[in-house]
Amino acid sequence: MPTVNFDKNEFISLLGKAVDDKTLSDRISMIGTDLEKVNPEIVVEIFPDRPDMLSIEGFTSALKGFMGLEKGPIEFKVHKSNYEGSVDPKVKSVRPFAVGAIVKGIKFDDDTIKSLMQIQEKLHITHGRNRKKVAIGVHDLDTIKFPITYTTMPRDFSFIPLEFDKNLTIDEILKTHPKGIAYAHLLSEFKECPIWIDSSGKVLSMPPIINGDHTKVTEKTKNLFIDITGTHKKSIEYALNIILMGLFIRGGEIHSFKLTDEGKELIYPELTREKMELDLSYSNKILGLNLSENETADLLLKMRYGISSKSKGKIVVEIPAYRADILHPIDIVEDISISYGFENFIPEIPEIATIGQENPIEIFVRKVEEVMVGFNFFEVKNYILSNEDVLITKMLDNKRKLVKTINAVNTEFDTVRCSLLPLLLKALVSNSHYEYPQNIFEVGIVVPDQNLVEKQYLSCAICHPNANFSEIKGIINGLISSFGLQYSVKEEDYPYFIEGRSCSLDIGGILIGKMGELHPEVLYNFKLEMPVSAFEIDLSAIFEIFKEKIQG
Repeated sequence: MPTVNFDKNEFISLLGKAVDDKTLSDRISMIGTDLEKVNPEIVVEIFPDRPDMLSIEGFTSALKGFMGLEKGPIEFKVHKSNYEGSVDPKVKSVRPFAVGAIVKGIKFDDDTIKSLMQIQEKLHITHGRNRKKVAIGVHDLDTIKFPITYTTMPRDFSFIPLEFDKNLTIDEILKTHPKGIAYAHLLSEFKECPIWIDSSGKVLSMPPIINGDHTKVTEKTKNLFIDITGTHKKSIEYALNIILMGLFIRGGEIHSFKLTDEGKELIYPELTREKMELDLSYSNKILGLNLSENETADLLLKMRYGISSKSKGKIVVEIPAYRADILHPIDIVEDISISYGFENFIPEIPEIATIGQENPIEIFVRKVEEVMVGFNFFEVKNYILSNEDVLITKMLDNKRKLVKTINAVNTEFDTVRCSLLPLLLKALVSNSHYEYPQNIFEVGIVVPDQNLVEKQYLSCAICHPNANFSEIKGIINGLISSFGLQYSVKEEDYPYFIEGRSCSLDIGGILIGKMGELHPEVLYNFKLEMPVSAFEIDLSAIFEIFKEKIQG
């Protein structure tokens, strides 16, 4: 979790009330964060779902509500302006989304500058996935000639990057500038790179790498232009709103920015609060309470929500525009529990006693893992989500039907894995700098097809210069026989195995898996330079067979 450091005196000043260390420690701990210390500075771990609390302004605003010093949402005012920009269609294939806003009347001091730098850095790392998903640029407004354009430029295009005194080409920036070296991989596949440029030809920034020196913010800066670009539109909008919230609390005036994108005129920022209906019976059931409409509404106001209406057991809740974590009514219920106070819940012993026991298949799976470790294999754990390129394209398995998520935040993880083997191959690639042989396995849940039935699979891979069918067959022999079972093989071709060097596996006529030597094209697709032999078996099916055997 990201850790933020706040100057204690500044924190108290923004809180607007003198609070002793004990009270401060108690309240900060109960708002849903992990407090490390309060003196001489406040150090807090912020959960990833609350990026709005990564700044001192956002954190104190939340705490003000929780402590009853303020209630209800921040009422933003956006002044209409004539500042305009446009998005060049060229950029859509590189870094497609962009937003911007104007903030005027900022009184920059050390605290303000430190806060702005910290929230920018923390958003880049967490919410922005190290700038891949979100990248933020902050500029001196008075150095920019509008209208501005978000476009792309070839790699021989040059400008003066931040804190440099000479022109560098984009290629030179990516190879020599510290930020270029750190984030060059985000632009490595593109012949042209994103650029914000004003109507006089001055470069504002090259997202997600570096700003131009021409628009750098100094202690004399009073007005800001904020640009945010990324690969996910909603994420950059939330990031913009989070930054604007902090600057607004600091006394900044927010002004609109009109951006023409694909023929549409979009006005930023969009700070309108979305509405979500909360059923009081649902909330009370989850919490084990019997709160009235007014009591629930009051608790929500403490968490800086707005209340649009309340009647007949339903409350229409207004969600602040910087709360990226509110996706479902359960998220609102969680905030009600925080506002109510965990210390105020009365522990109760359930009326119905139950005896817990481990699921038998988990015991079976653990024994399988122990056997594989005994064979000198290392266990790996991968995400249950992957993508079509890894699961299908690179495996040459085009007939497979996948289960995809709706409105995935990240296209890298938009598909439920149908197999463990492709992810083992990715793991081998990641460890290619280690010595061989490399013997790895994974046990985990897969969804093999669109029937949406979860199954426990075991996949195993052997990687070294002489990896072959006989070696992997020996592992299968040892594993299956350790459970007192016998299996048979049938020569069968699979697109990802070498023809004639693969087979299916069955026990008593029940198909349990497959094994073989990986096809050279698959190895090439994953950039593996060593032969790989592998198997994948259905542990759920084997467990049922094993269970019948021992019961019979």
